[in-house]
Amino acid sequence: MPRNVSEIADLVRAGMTALDASGFASLFAADAVYEKPFLGQRTEGRSAITAELTAAGARGRALGVAKTEVEVTLTETGFVLELVAVGETFAFPSSVGIVTVTDGSITSYRDYPNGSGASAAAREVFDRFLAASVENRWDDLAELYAEDVVIEMPFTPAGVPRLTKGREELRRRFRAAGGVRRLVKAENVVVHETADPAVLVAEFDLHGEMAGEAFASTYVMVMTIADGRITHSRDYSDTAAAAERIRRFTASSPAGSTAG
Repeated sequence: MPRNVSEIADLVRAGMTALDASGFASLFAADAVYEKPFLGQRTEGRSAITAELTAAGARGRALGVAKTEVEVTLTETGFVLELVAVGETFAFPSSVGIVTVTDGSITSYRDYPNGSGASAAAREVFDRFLAASVENRWDDLAELYAEDVVIEMPFTPAGVPRLTKGREELRRRFRAAGGVRRLVKAENVVVHETADPAVLVAEFDLHGEMAGEAFASTYVMVMTIADGRITHSRDYSDTAAAAERIRRFTASSPAGSTAG
């Protein structure tokens, strides 16, 4: 006996909650249609639809989405799905879908995704990065980076390494720098979304104090975020000015300093 609409909706809800399409893939008719009207996209056939939904789940997990909260409303032809993506420290409405059921199978799924929603997850990580920086919480800052993170600093002077690899090396550098200077605020923060929701570009100024001297540094960061952590970043700043501040501090300190 074919499943009724309520049973199909329950199976889809369970799969969507776990970001796993495999549990309801067989419910699509062989000639089912999956559409994204906002994007003008159309996918036909059970296998192709299952592959697309599986890829969407993988992208969500890469952004740090742990589960999806699903609200189901039954209609005269099927049901409506209202989805909220939930991560460790964020939640945002991710899509609404109109599902048509015919003779016990899903024949049509019209999906209307929140175009800015996925970028919100990456922005939330950046906001935590900025807050930890200006509050001088160096261990909290380090924990925002993936264990195998790679940081590129293209503007470093000759002779200074342009790559930093690994969370623990970053932690060491953060603690060393925190021992000789204190950040006090961030200003002129501008965040740009990109075509890839896992990547954002941020412009900002950090103000701080070092050896009794106030300073401001301007940054541009191209940041990639996966599983709720920064996995790669290209950091641009006036490294020559930073090196000069460290030189003056070292010259004025009897003990010297090795902080970067």
